[in-house]
Amino acid sequence: MPRPVHFAGVAALACLVLGLSGCSAADPAAQGQQPAPAESSSGEAQAGPAASRIPEADAVETQLAALAAQAPKPSRDAVRDAYAAAGFAPESIEVSQDITPTGLAVDSIVAGAPVAGECVVGEVRSGAVTVTVVPALASGQCLIGDDR
Repeated sequence: MPRPVHFAGVAALACLVLGLSGCSAADPAAQGQQPAPAESSSGEAQAGPAASRIPEADAVETQLAALAAQAPKPSRDAVRDAYAAAGFAPESIEVSQDITPTGLAVDSIVAGAPVAGECVVGEVRSGAVTVTVVPALASGQCLIGDDR
């Protein structure tokens, strides 16, 4: 005797199929979007079209590169000082934590500061520096959470 198909099961399957169809691996350019380039410490875009850099990003990159040369795993305060030396007001600088909740050192430290609706975001990871400019969050902040 065949088993009856339950409406709830069919509805769940339909939702799953529709949900997964939105997760296609389509190229963002094919959808009219441009992928954001990742900037390296050499200032070259790693992927995507060439992006115009703002002077503040270059200043942050210079300061973070000097810091990373001295301390490949800098402290939160040292990264904040590097952003301040690049010209940002200390109260506008957001920096991720430098210690995990279990007391271990983090693998990388990220910071961001707003500039005209955008954010200059920098990362120091084992002495390597990456700086990029991204849109600010709706809140006006650069990082999620309270990292000021």
